[in-house]
Amino acid sequence: MSIYEGILIKKARKAAGYNQLDLCKKIGLSHAPINHVENGLESISLLNLRKICHEIGLEVVIRPKDKVNA
Repeated sequence: MSIYEGILIKKARKAAGYNQLDLCKKIGLSHAPINHVENGLESISLLNLRKICHEIGLEVVIRPKDKVNA
Protein backbone atom coordinates (compact mmCIF):
# COMPACT_ATOMS: atom_id res chain seq x y z
CA MET A 1 0.00 0.00 0.00
CA SER A 2 1.34 3.41 -0.89
CA ILE A 3 1.36 6.61 1.10
CA TYR A 4 -1.52 7.82 -1.12
CA GLU A 5 -3.87 5.10 0.16
CA GLY A 6 -2.58 5.65 3.68
CA ILE A 7 -3.47 9.33 3.53
CA LEU A 8 -6.99 8.49 2.30
CA ILE A 9 -7.45 6.04 5.16
CA LYS A 10 -6.14 8.54 7.72
CA LYS A 11 -8.44 11.33 6.48
CA ALA A 12 -11.47 9.03 6.50
CA ARG A 13 -10.60 7.75 9.99
CA LYS A 14 -10.40 11.28 11.34
CA ALA A 15 -13.62 12.29 9.56
CA ALA A 16 -15.33 9.28 11.17
CA GLY A 17 -14.24 10.60 14.57
CA TYR A 18 -11.70 7.92 15.46
CA ASN A 19 -8.16 8.20 16.70
CA GLN A 20 -5.95 5.24 15.82
CA LEU A 21 -6.30 3.53 19.21
CA ASP A 22 -10.09 3.79 19.26
CA LEU A 23 -10.33 2.37 15.75
CA CYS A 24 -8.01 -0.49 16.70
CA LYS A 25 -10.16 -1.38 19.69
CA LYS A 26 -13.36 -1.17 17.66
CA ILE A 27 -12.17 -3.57 14.92
CA GLY A 28 -9.87 -5.77 17.00
CA LEU A 29 -6.50 -4.92 15.46
CA SER A 30 -3.29 -3.85 17.13
CA HIS A 31 -2.12 -0.26 16.78
CA ALA A 32 1.07 -0.83 14.77
CA PRO A 33 -0.48 -2.09 11.50
CA ILE A 34 -2.88 0.84 11.22
CA ASN A 35 -0.13 3.33 11.99
CA HIS A 36 2.17 1.74 9.42
CA VAL A 37 -0.53 1.64 6.73
CA GLU A 38 -1.43 5.29 7.26
CA ASN A 39 2.22 6.22 6.88
CA GLY A 40 2.79 4.05 3.79
CA LEU A 41 5.21 1.75 5.60
CA GLU A 42 3.35 -1.56 5.49
CA SER A 43 0.65 -3.44 3.64
CA ILE A 44 -2.10 -5.38 5.39
CA SER A 45 -4.37 -8.25 4.50
CA LEU A 46 -7.46 -7.64 2.42
CA LEU A 47 -9.59 -8.81 5.34
CA ASN A 48 -8.11 -6.22 7.70
CA LEU A 49 -8.30 -3.52 5.04
CA ARG A 50 -12.00 -4.29 4.62
CA LYS A 51 -12.54 -4.10 8.40
CA ILE A 52 -10.86 -0.70 8.58
CA CYS A 53 -12.66 0.69 5.54
CA HIS A 54 -16.06 -0.58 6.62
CA GLU A 55 -15.73 1.13 10.01
CA ILE A 56 -14.55 4.49 8.62
CA GLY A 57 -16.91 4.71 5.66
CA LEU A 58 -14.68 3.64 2.78
CA GLU A 59 -15.30 0.86 0.29
CA VAL A 60 -12.82 -1.67 -1.06
CA VAL A 61 -13.48 -2.32 -4.75
CA ILE A 62 -11.87 -5.06 -6.82
CA ARG A 63 -12.57 -5.00 -10.53
CA PRO A 64 -11.00 -6.12 -13.78
CA LYS A 65 -8.39 -3.84 -15.27
CA ASP A 66 -9.39 -1.69 -18.19
CA LYS A 67 -7.71 -3.48 -21.10
CA VAL A 68 -7.27 -0.22 -23.01
CA ASN A 69 -5.16 1.30 -20.22
CA ALA A 70 -3.49 -1.92 -19.01
